[in-house]
Amino acid sequence: MFHLTPSLWEIIEEGSHTKVKEWVIPSQPKSKVEINMITASKQVVLVDLYVKWNNDLQAEIMIFPKEGQNQHVTKMLDRLQTRLNETNFELLEEKEKLEDAIQQNNKLSAPFIQLTDETSLIPLFGDISEEKLLTIKDQILLNAHTHESDCLLFDFTAVGEMHQEGVYVLKDIFTSLLYMGKEIVIVGVKPIQAQRLHHLKIRFNLSFVTSLQEALNRFGA
Repeated sequence: MFHLTPSLWEIIEEGSHTKVKEWVIPSQPKSKVEINMITASKQVVLVDLYVKWNNDLQAEIMIFPKEGQNQHVTKMLDRLQTRLNETNFELLEEKEKLEDAIQQNNKLSAPFIQLTDETSLIPLFGDISEEKLLTIKDQILLNAHTHESDCLLFDFTAVGEMHQEGVYVLKDIFTSLLYMGKEIVIVGVKPIQAQRLHHLKIRFNLSFVTSLQEALNRFGA
C-alpha cells in the first residue's frame, strides 16, 4: 500500500505529525495510534499504527488500515441487503437481530485469559470459519499487544470443523503474533486439525501440546 521511503515520516499525513511526535517515542515502549497515512497512489487512509520499541534506537511497527478491518462487515451487509429488498420491515428487523446475535457469539468464541505474567490462554470454540476469524482477529491482536504475555496458548479442544478460508485467516493471525515476538502453543488438536495447521507453512515453528493440563504444567500457569 505504501512506498518504501528512507523515513516513515514521509508517508505520514501532515495532520498526524503532532500525534506521532507525542506517542511514537522510546519512552512509550508499546503504543497504538490512530493516524492518517499516504498510500503509494497518493490517497490518505486512516490506519491503526502499533509500535513496540526494542531499544532507544529501534522499533517495530504494524499498520492496520481501518477500512480493511471493516471490509468483511461491508460485504456481509451488502449480501443481507440484497436478500431483504423484497421483505417487509419486521423480517428485516428479525434478520438484523440474528446477525447481531451471530456477531456477538463470534466475539465470545476466543476470550483472552491472562494466566500468569508470561502466559495467556485463548480457547477457541466452534467451527473455524472465515466470518468468525475475521470477527475475532482484531481483538486477539489488540489483546496480545496490550498484555505482556510472551506465550499464547491456543486451545483447540472445543473446535469443530476447520474451513479452508478460516484456516487462511488463522495463518494471518499467527503470523502477526509471531512478528510481535509471541510464542504460540497449539493445544488439544485432533490429528486431522494438526494436518491442516501443518499445511499453513508458517516460517516460524508452532509448538503442539496434547492437552491443556500438560500446557499449563509446562508453561508454569
